[in-house]
Formats: sequence, C-alpha cells, structure tokens
Amino acid sequence: MKFFIIIAILVSPFISKAQKVKYVDNAMEKGKAIDNHKTGIWEYYDDSVLVMKIDYTTGKLKYLRPDTTKYAVKTEEGWKMMQLDVYPHYLGSKNEITAIFAQNLRYPHQAHRRGITGTVLLGFEVNKQGHVQNVKILKDVKGYFGKYVLKAFKEIPDFWLTAQKGNKKYVSRFILPIQFKIGDYKRKGIKYKKFSKKEIKKLNEIKAKYHPSSYLDTIVISTIRI
Repeated sequence: MKFFIIIAILVSPFISKAQKVKYVDNAMEKGKAIDNHKTGIWEYYDDSVLVMKIDYTTGKLKYLRPDTTKYAVKTEEGWKMMQLDVYPHYLGSKNEITAIFAQNLRYPHQAHRRGITGTVLLGFEVNKQGHVQNVKILKDVKGYFGKYVLKAFKEIPDFWLTAQKGNKKYVSRFILPIQFKIGDYKRKGIKYKKFSKKEIKKLNEIKAKYHPSSYLDTIVISTIRI
C-alpha cells in the first residue's frame, strides 16, 4: 500500500527576474534551491544512506527508506511501541541535528572548570501536524547543562514527518541523549572520564519512566582539560 504525504510548502507568487540558483550536494542532502527556496526533488541522507526524497514543487514525499523499527506512539490505551507505515523522522537528515548542536552548544565554562560530566536526556513529542511539542529535560547534571541543551534544540527547524499507520496519524515520542565528556591528556592519548554505575542506573530508571520511547543518536559534546 502506498502512502502519499503532503508537506506544507510556502511558495511565493512572484518570481524574481534575477534568480539565484544554488545546487547542494553533500553527505546530508542533495537538491536545487532558487532564491534560497528549495525546488524539485531533494534527497536526504543519514550517515550517507538515502532515507528520504521530497518533491518541493508538489509538496509530496516521494520516498522513505523502509524501516521495521517500532516507534513510541500515543494510542487510546496510552503510549505503545508500534511498527508504522510512515515513521516519524526529521524532515531532512538526522545528521543535520548533530551539526546544529555542534554549532550551537559548547561545554559550559563552569562545568568544565569543575570537571562536571554526565548525560542529559531531552524528551519531546512530534504531534499529528509534524511539529515538536512538550519538550522537557528528563535528566540534567547538577543543573549545569539543561538550559543550554534546550536553547540549542530550539535552533532545529520544526518540521517532522508524522507517525502514521494506515490512514491514522499518531503523536510520537523521542528521547535525545546528549553526553558531556572531559578528556585528559595521557601518554597513550586522550582518556575520558567514565560514567559511574550510579549514573548509568539513574539514566535507565528515567528512560524506563518515560517508556515507551524512541531514541535519536547520542550527541557527544567533549572538551579537553589541559
């Protein structure tokens, strides 16, 4: 069964005589833009693997890589893990999310100075209109990182594919882990401080409480202590 997803795209009714055409071709995306507006078919890649094709001229999803993973969706009976016909995915490359965090999130000075490390868990939902809602810090590290993670997350364009099975759409739920690591120079290279068993146990407890949930790739923010 084929599913056609219509994506809302704003198109200007006026076309400039001096159009600026730009061709993009990198590890995350490939396509053409006219006056900074995407046009025609764009391809998106996660870790150099094609996952999505979108026709920005018609506003239709042309291809979505098959995925048998179960995703967390909200049903009448509560949150459940479900295999979907159209799975929730950032409208672009997930590697772009990592790049945005790399550009907008730095190791907080006070945390670096005091040698504070740990993992932040950010939880959020994607609603039936393909927008993010209920963004929250599920776990911070002594209050050092959460506000910076939230600020960086807001820089991600708010466009997602909506979870869908058959003709029914669902709200979906994600966890985004962000690790903050400090490394020390050693003879054999840089050695990073390991997370304690207590930290790992707490992470698992919080994940279980937010369960069921889907996971984005862990983002690592690291620094070196000199």
